[in-house]
Amino acid sequence: MPLHYHRIQHDDDPALALIRDLYESAFPEHERRDWASFLTLINDPRMHVDVILDAEQALGFLIWWKLNDYCFIEHFAISERVRGAGYGSEVIKHFLKESKGKVLLEVEPPGTPDADRRITFYERLGFVIVNIDYRQPSYVEKGLSYPMYLLQSGAESETEIAKLIPVIHSAVYFI
Repeated sequence: MPLHYHRIQHDDDPALALIRDLYESAFPEHERRDWASFLTLINDPRMHVDVILDAEQALGFLIWWKLNDYCFIEHFAISERVRGAGYGSEVIKHFLKESKGKVLLEVEPPGTPDADRRITFYERLGFVIVNIDYRQPSYVEKGLSYPMYLLQSGAESETEIAKLIPVIHSAVYFI
């Protein structure tokens, strides 16, 4: 059976239980919202939370925002028990097709095995690193930020991508 997706549209959706543990274990505290804050955003029409399922078994999730004519992937995680089985590539390929390819996301700069692996994963899927000095605002401590790389598909100019950064920071990080 091919993968299918369950869109969470309410903060009482039972599928949220499938996401919480993975969300909190896959991302360090400064790269994620506290759970109560996360739940308040589910009603924002720009934010989409998709649970990735295979035969009703949750494999992961994709949290993304529709911002202007771009999709911004805020968080994407596949369960450790099935990592390396090709599900991540399948999900991102499907997402690129559905979003018409105009996608942005953040990754940690290279230098650790996990960061290097993530960058290579996205580059294999056609993403390119945007040559812009970029910092991700902290979800936890106002005023703090962390160096990250922006990756994009859609071959937009860096000038166009730079115009989207304030949109991302305003919508996603509330700054």
